[in-house]
Amino acid sequence: MHKVYVTMKMRRRQGNPFNFNDYPDTSMDTPLSPNMEDYMENISMLLKEHDVVRVKDIAKKLNIRMPSVTAALQKLKEKGLVDYEKYGHVQLTTKGKEVADSIYEKHSFLTEFFKEILSMNTQEAEEQACKLEHHLSSNASNRMQRFVEFYKQEQLDGQQWINRLDSVLEEKRLSELKEGQKAEIIRILGSGPLKKRLLEMGFRKGEIIHVLKYAPLKDPIEISIKDFLLSIRVEEAHSIIVKPLGSHD
Repeated sequence: MHKVYVTMKMRRRQGNPFNFNDYPDTSMDTPLSPNMEDYMENISMLLKEHDVVRVKDIAKKLNIRMPSVTAALQKLKEKGLVDYEKYGHVQLTTKGKEVADSIYEKHSFLTEFFKEILSMNTQEAEEQACKLEHHLSSNASNRMQRFVEFYKQEQLDGQQWINRLDSVLEEKRLSELKEGQKAEIIRILGSGPLKKRLLEMGFRKGEIIHVLKYAPLKDPIEISIKDFLLSIRVEEAHSIIVKPLGSHD
């Protein structure tokens, strides 16, 4: 085998193919901390499941101590979001229900975004939605929700770009592969003489790359393609887009 050292420049992809400026903003920014939003969301969910909600129910669902729940409920009561008397039942006020519904709606479409569009498993989708839902502005939330709705409609209409997107989400950069993993070259980012040279060396769409090993400091990466043994830096491999083959993820 021949051993070749490759240098590659990176290009950042830019552009936004969707414009949602004409959509009305249906979400809202709450005056609550992420912790308080969790309380509101879970109280709302419990009220959907049970006629009566008590402090112990909330504590069990959130896996926290009852005194902490009591302190949180007092703060929410001061903000006019819950009706609560010590040792009594918990109810959402009209304002509280509006806030809770907005939080739950955000969580729901974010979970759908991660699960249905980004193809994450249910548990991971739920976890990522929980992390993100408290930090989105109403404008960002509104735009993401419109995208989810747009995607679902395009999917129902059988638009070809949906299949293309699903395929792209399975792709990785060469630098993300593990030792021993094989992958098919999808494309090489960049242009000009360097890209032409890489194509001449065998970096062509459809060719199979085999990651042999990483150097002790994970850079460079030794790979094989056709009859060549190549040593390529991680930064350079970052620009080669591949589709993994076999059982590795």
